[in-house]
Amino acid sequence: MARREQSHEKSTCFALAHTYLWEELAQIIGSNVDDGLTTSDAEARLADQGANDLGEDGKVNVVRILLRQIANAMMVVLILAMAVSFGIKSWIEGGVIAAVIGINIVFGFTEEYKAEKTMNSLRSLSSPTANVIRDGCNLQVATRTVVPGDIIELTTGDTVPADVRLIEAVNLSTDEALLTGESLPVEKCADRVLSGDTGPGDRINVAYSSSTVTKGRGRGIAYATGMNTEVGSIAVALRKADKTSRRPIKRREDGTAGLHRYAQAWALTVGEAIGSFLGVNVGTPLQKKLSKLAILLFAIAVVCAIIVLAANNFADYPFFPDSDPEQEVAIYAVATGLSMIPASLIVILSKFSMCT
Repeated sequence: MARREQSHEKSTCFALAHTYLWEELAQIIGSNVDDGLTTSDAEARLADQGANDLGEDGKVNVVRILLRQIANAMMVVLILAMAVSFGIKSWIEGGVIAAVIGINIVFGFTEEYKAEKTMNSLRSLSSPTANVIRDGCNLQVATRTVVPGDIIELTTGDTVPADVRLIEAVNLSTDEALLTGESLPVEKCADRVLSGDTGPGDRINVAYSSSTVTKGRGRGIAYATGMNTEVGSIAVALRKADKTSRRPIKRREDGTAGLHRYAQAWALTVGEAIGSFLGVNVGTPLQKKLSKLAILLFAIAVVCAIIVLAANNFADYPFFPDSDPEQEVAIYAVATGLSMIPASLIVILSKFSMCT
């Protein structure tokens, strides 16, 4: 029980390192700010915590990216409209919609491919070596062997090897554009203690893994490494989004479960799979909102199309004797439905992201 409470205390301090005095953090982590960790302690922590990296190098899956451009709510609406247009032999309308779909797929694929390549290269941002203090000596070690509790030395041009609570900052500034989007270097101050709700971009007593020292020098305690760093949390979120979850079956104490529990788990799993296909429960908050908006607009478009079809069910076209009333009404219904859909929204968002 005592070990569990100690572990919980350490995990809490890792997440809130900016709220501690560096002396308090060093005591909780178990680090000597003057002599650093011993070699044996560093090896034990490495075996316990794992290597300081972002996991195995994964390749960009082109097929999966392409499928994601098609398997979303906005695209499904456009494909259905295209199918209806071709079904009633309205080749021009169907061709225009097909062109819009093609443009959306090309732009979406291009932008997401670039994003995947960028995220896939996060692990290469860190320097292969880091300057640490161990056994009272300043050593240069492989970055992947850095562990929580290591005392890190930072100088101009260095890439921060881990998330570090600063002990000393002499005219120190770091470039955190990768994490926070801040275009200017952030000046650091080791003596400040911040509140728990301070955002990552405002934590001036912390230097983040993969950020670059633009000027000055500093020294600090590594409190998070590998996937536990801020940049690691981005990789975790992306990998989690690519995984499909299967709902567990609620069982009784003896391990058995009723048929309704199997049905419940199956229904929840199918529901999540459909939600993932439509994009309402995966991706960024903006992507989720856009997918939900597309479904809402699709429902409104269907209602409008039904109203148009019902209102013109018995209409004739005396002024256009050569026209097919049913085809004209269908075209009008499709046009009414498509008028509710922002067909070029994906293209606009893609271009906006390129400009910003």
